[in-house]
Amino acid sequence: MDLWLLMFASGVVFGGACAILAANKNRDPLGWFVLGFFFSIIALILIAGLSPAEKTSADNWSKRGQGDGEFASNPKDPERPWLG
Repeated sequence: MDLWLLMFASGVVFGGACAILAANKNRDPLGWFVLGFFFSIIALILIAGLSPAEKTSADNWSKRGQGDGEFASNPKDPERPWLG
Protein backbone atom coordinates (compact mmCIF):
# COMPACT_ATOMS: atom_id res chain seq x y z
CA MET A 1 0.00 0.00 0.00
CA ASP A 2 2.77 2.43 0.89
CA LEU A 3 4.58 1.74 -2.39
CA TRP A 4 1.52 2.69 -4.43
CA LEU A 5 1.10 5.90 -2.46
CA LEU A 6 4.75 6.79 -3.00
CA MET A 7 4.48 6.08 -6.74
CA PHE A 8 1.32 8.19 -7.01
CA ALA A 9 2.84 11.08 -5.06
CA SER A 10 6.02 11.07 -7.13
CA GLY A 11 3.91 10.96 -10.31
CA VAL A 12 1.96 14.02 -9.20
CA VAL A 13 5.16 15.89 -8.28
CA PHE A 14 6.95 15.10 -11.53
CA GLY A 15 3.79 15.69 -13.55
CA GLY A 16 3.31 19.08 -11.91
CA ALA A 17 6.91 20.06 -12.52
CA CYS A 18 6.64 19.05 -16.18
CA ALA A 19 3.37 20.97 -16.56
CA ILE A 20 4.90 24.14 -15.09
CA LEU A 21 7.93 23.92 -17.37
CA ALA A 22 5.72 23.21 -20.38
CA ALA A 23 3.51 26.22 -19.67
CA ASN A 24 6.56 28.45 -19.39
CA LYS A 25 7.79 27.14 -22.75
CA ASN A 26 4.42 27.63 -24.54
CA ARG A 27 3.76 23.89 -24.77
CA ASP A 28 0.74 21.79 -23.76
CA PRO A 29 0.75 21.59 -19.94
CA LEU A 30 -1.85 18.82 -19.66
CA GLY A 31 -0.02 16.53 -22.06
CA TRP A 32 3.28 17.13 -20.30
CA PHE A 33 1.63 16.48 -16.93
CA VAL A 34 0.55 13.06 -18.16
CA LEU A 35 4.01 12.35 -19.55
CA GLY A 36 5.60 13.49 -16.30
CA PHE A 37 3.19 11.39 -14.26
CA PHE A 38 4.04 8.18 -16.10
CA PHE A 39 7.69 8.73 -17.08
CA SER A 40 8.81 10.99 -14.17
CA ILE A 41 12.46 12.04 -14.42
CA ILE A 42 12.78 11.18 -18.12
CA ALA A 43 9.93 13.53 -19.07
CA LEU A 44 11.28 16.23 -16.77
CA ILE A 45 14.72 16.09 -18.40
CA LEU A 46 13.11 16.11 -21.85
CA ILE A 47 10.92 19.17 -21.26
CA ALA A 48 13.79 20.99 -19.57
CA GLY A 49 15.94 20.43 -22.66
CA LEU A 50 13.33 21.56 -25.19
CA SER A 51 13.37 25.09 -26.54
CA PRO A 52 10.28 27.29 -26.19
CA ALA A 53 7.62 26.79 -28.86
CA GLU A 54 6.45 29.70 -30.96
CA LYS A 55 2.89 30.86 -30.52
CA THR A 56 1.44 30.49 -33.98
CA SER A 57 -2.21 29.53 -33.88
CA ALA A 58 -3.61 32.43 -31.85
CA ASP A 59 -1.28 35.03 -33.36
CA ASN A 60 -2.02 34.06 -36.96
CA TRP A 61 -5.76 34.17 -36.46
CA SER A 62 -5.64 37.56 -34.77
CA LYS A 63 -3.55 39.02 -37.59
CA ARG A 64 -5.94 37.71 -40.22
CA GLY A 65 -8.93 39.36 -38.58
CA GLN A 66 -7.52 42.88 -38.81
CA GLY A 67 -8.92 43.55 -42.27
CA ASP A 68 -12.57 43.28 -41.16
CA GLY A 69 -13.32 40.73 -43.86
CA GLU A 70 -11.41 42.53 -46.61
CA PHE A 71 -8.44 41.34 -48.61
CA ALA A 72 -4.93 41.66 -47.25
CA SER A 73 -3.30 45.00 -48.11
CA ASN A 74 0.00 43.45 -49.19
CA PRO A 75 -0.62 39.82 -50.18
CA LYS A 76 2.23 37.42 -50.82
CA ASP A 77 0.44 36.08 -53.90
CA PRO A 78 -1.06 38.99 -55.92
CA GLU A 79 -3.18 36.62 -58.03
CA ARG A 80 -4.89 35.19 -54.92
CA PRO A 81 -5.20 38.03 -52.35
CA TRP A 82 -7.53 36.01 -50.12
CA LEU A 83 -4.56 33.89 -49.05
CA GLY A 84 -3.10 36.87 -47.23
